[in-house]
Amino acid sequence: MLLQFRMRELGVDIFSISFLSTITSGIGSIASPFWGALSDEMRERKKTLMLPLIASFVVFLFYSLVKKTWEFFLIAAIFTFLSSAYDPIVTAILIESSAFRTNIIVLLSNISGSLGLAVGRLLISPLLNTTTVLNVMVFLYILSISSLLMVILTPSLPHPRYEITRTNLQRIFSAVTSKSILKRKNLWAMYLGAFLRQLGIGGTFAAIGVYINEIVGLSKSQTLLLASSNPFMQVPSHLVFGWLVGRLSSKFVASLGMFLSGIGSFLFALAGAGDYLMTLLGYAVSGMGFGAFINGAVNFVSENVPENRKAEFLGLLTSVRMFGSLFGPLVAGLLSSISFRLMFIIMGCAMIFGSLVSGVYCEK
Repeated sequence: MLLQFRMRELGVDIFSISFLSTITSGIGSIASPFWGALSDEMRERKKTLMLPLIASFVVFLFYSLVKKTWEFFLIAAIFTFLSSAYDPIVTAILIESSAFRTNIIVLLSNISGSLGLAVGRLLISPLLNTTTVLNVMVFLYILSISSLLMVILTPSLPHPRYEITRTNLQRIFSAVTSKSILKRKNLWAMYLGAFLRQLGIGGTFAAIGVYINEIVGLSKSQTLLLASSNPFMQVPSHLVFGWLVGRLSSKFVASLGMFLSGIGSFLFALAGAGDYLMTLLGYAVSGMGFGAFINGAVNFVSENVPENRKAEFLGLLTSVRMFGSLFGPLVAGLLSSISFRLMFIIMGCAMIFGSLVSGVYCEK
């Protein structure tokens, strides 16, 4: 959202702001399975993670220098390629190295991520009243360096290796062409549902800061304060649905999350001028939806893929979500030029359709 505000300060149009999300999603959809597959082949996942992670911190600094639209696009593309290594590799490390059940590890990992988002938004909301967007971005960059230190301190552990060495192109497409695995309990339907949910959520949030600031009429500080309700609601959602995954089917929990995400988009469509309540509800319900979806989807994938290809297929889950975000902001940018409310309704329908696909076709 800070990038949206920064680009808007520099006079960038709404379509270009939405298109930035399309670019990062396109790069991420390729990079995530690549890094996941590469780490499956290496003896130590940590070493695979360190190089792109350090490089991404260096590249991020260039955001403080860029002013032209194409420069934002270039930096975002490079940063996304490098930072896409984090999610699939770290999730695989946590699942493989812990004595807890998979659903508990996924729950704890998701809670930490949501708390980080929530606290970050609470921190920057008052800061935007006293300083510039650029200064806030630099402040958050300094705080985020601690994550690099945590990775450095993480012990290197062995894992079940995938013994076949592949080319870079094969690493990108190996998972998506593994038909026998994708047919296992109709795993493909979970990936399709995740794609449709992310298409909808990517479109919904592509220019949400501009919508709330300029159409609903709330200030930037108020917008970010209300936005913090999304990750804060993710925390109890992770606790509840992460627990339910161990008692109900993971596919049911994931499908419910997709449905709730769609309802969140509908609530944004109902927000009128100065409507704090409906905006807050939209963020909160979307946050609940994410908690259910990600706990259900990650567990469903982990349960149905080979141990020595876990990071690769978790990377594919990130990939299809990013691929959905590639199209979502593009469609949203076109629709929002007609009507923001029409855009939110169509995005919500896409997410509910994804819920139906995964709920009907995935097997327990």
